[in-house]
Parts: sequence; C-alpha cells; structure tokens
Amino acid sequence: MAAAVWAAAAGTLWWLMAGGETRAAMDAAPWLVLVSWLVYVAQWRPCLRADGGGFTLINGLRDHRIPFETVQDVEVRYAVTVRAAGKKYVSWGAPTPPGSFESGFEHVSDLKSRPHSISPSNERFRPAQPAVTTGRDEIAQAWQDARAAGLRSSDGTETTTTVAPATVSTTWNRPMIALGVVVLLWVIAAQLF
Repeated sequence: MAAAVWAAAAGTLWWLMAGGETRAAMDAAPWLVLVSWLVYVAQWRPCLRADGGGFTLINGLRDHRIPFETVQDVEVRYAVTVRAAGKKYVSWGAPTPPGSFESGFEHVSDLKSRPHSISPSNERFRPAQPAVTTGRDEIAQAWQDARAAGLRSSDGTETTTTVAPATVSTTWNRPMIALGVVVLLWVIAAQLF
C-alpha cells in the first residue's frame, strides 16, 4: 500500500509538471509529501524483529527493545502482542494469520473427485504436505528457544544468573518526528501564503 501511495504521489506531481501546471504542482506538493510521510510511518516502518536477545518492536514513531528476560507472554493472533515488564506491546507490523486458502486448500484441486482416507476417529488423511512456516511461527519460536536456552522470564519460571535486570527500553524516532514537523509546517505555510 505504501509503495502504491508513493507512486501515485510521484505520478501526480509528474503529471501536473508535464501538463505545465507548475502552480498546481507547488500547491499539491506539501499535501502529497504529508500523505507519503503518514503512509511511511503507519504502513512501511512498523515491524517486529526477533534476534538472540529479544524483540525489537517498531510502531510508527516509537521503537521498543524488549529483552527475552522481561517477556511474560507472547500472543500471536491477528496482531502480535508481547506482554513484558507488566505492560502490553502490540505490534503494528507483525505477520498476520494466513487466510483460509493459504492453510492447505491450495494443494487440493477438486475436493469432490479426490478420494480421502478416513481413520477410525473420522479424521481425513492427506498426502504429506511440506510444512509451512509463517512469520508468526518464527516469532513464537524465537521466544520459546530463548526460554529453552535457560533465560528467565519475568514471572520467574526459569532461573539463570544475570548481572543486571533487563528492562524494556522505549525510544522516539526523532528524525521521523522532525521530518513530520517540517512537512506539517510546509503544509501550513502553503495554505497561508
């Protein structure tokens, strides 16, 4: 979606300039840049990364570094929610669950003509399908691997020796905030003058 908005904004400016409408292009430019900035902050930038030490959750203008030691629970549903250090952090950009057609139906071409073997418990067997691993599985697996390696979650279920207690750190993305303020001031100045 972000790439489509950026292409539409650039195309609009190019179309206006090519048509000789320099004044209209100058009037539209601050608004198109503002929309492009908003799409970048809300759609392009958000993500959830997992590494050996914890999660990096990036939402809009704020970044959260969540060490595995502080994680109490990871809920992977339509949004990934990490409960850590007594707070809840929801990722805007984590993978969403696969659709119904991504859950195995793409391997079955015609359900009526294809015979199924039925087990005594009335379960259907399918030929072996390759395991599908989604980004959601990798997020939960990263936390489980860290717990299995002996890291202690904040509820104290496993013990380890740590030098200093880990904490969640939250930072603002100052360059993006500054750019947003500049673009907003440009829009205001364009309207006033």
